[in-house]
Amino acid sequence: MKAAVAQVRLFDQIEKNVSTISKYISFASKEGIDILCFPECNITGYVRDFTKVNQDEVIEALNIIQKQVTHSGVNVTVGAPYFERKKRFNSAIVLLTSGKRHIYHKINLTSSDESFFKKGKEPLIFRLGDVKCGVLICRDQNDPSLATKYKTLGADAIFILSAHFYEPIEAIRKLNKNRALPIARAVENNLFVLKANAVGLNNEKISLGGSLIIDPEGFVVREGNAINEMILSYEISKEDV
Repeated sequence: MKAAVAQVRLFDQIEKNVSTISKYISFASKEGIDILCFPECNITGYVRDFTKVNQDEVIEALNIIQKQVTHSGVNVTVGAPYFERKKRFNSAIVLLTSGKRHIYHKINLTSSDESFFKKGKEPLIFRLGDVKCGVLICRDQNDPSLATKYKTLGADAIFILSAHFYEPIEAIRKLNKNRALPIARAVENNLFVLKANAVGLNNEKISLGGSLIIDPEGFVVREGNAINEMILSYEISKEDV
């Protein structure tokens, strides 16, 4: 399985985000990538008032992306606010080329998340070929028990959707922490960790990229810089886990 993460800028305008997502799905298709993971809340942007997000527009965006997923042959994991049972969650939606969807709700919320979202409760495992994948969102990476639970469920790889937006000084101070935690989760559980982080400004806060692909021994096999949009990809083999 050739897996990849997209390090991209986020905007408040859904149309601009969908355009970015579409562009990178096209790139991934040309590179023979099987699954592409985008950052947290990529469809709407992350630093914003989520009560003002129109859920119908989110669903419409997901449907647009799903059509491209089916046409391109690239499975996609993308972040968005998502309503379920009349509750709003910070979610990762897995869009498969078969048309099937899986949804994961962020479990470990930040203080800003708690203003808008309900807490998720369940992990998510999905299969692509012989590889079993799990999903985390941003602060979930801080929770070693959650990654271990994925390992016990048979996961070979975990995708992390992140949007590490802070004031500039805080963003620099947290670089090492946000790099170290995914490495720790990979080593502790002997699995691949693929982290897609946003890059650039969003409403005067900044995310310094640094997206990662880490192998089961804790080696960083791909790493994004702090400035540019990009795709990072790696061939994941069942034998490597």
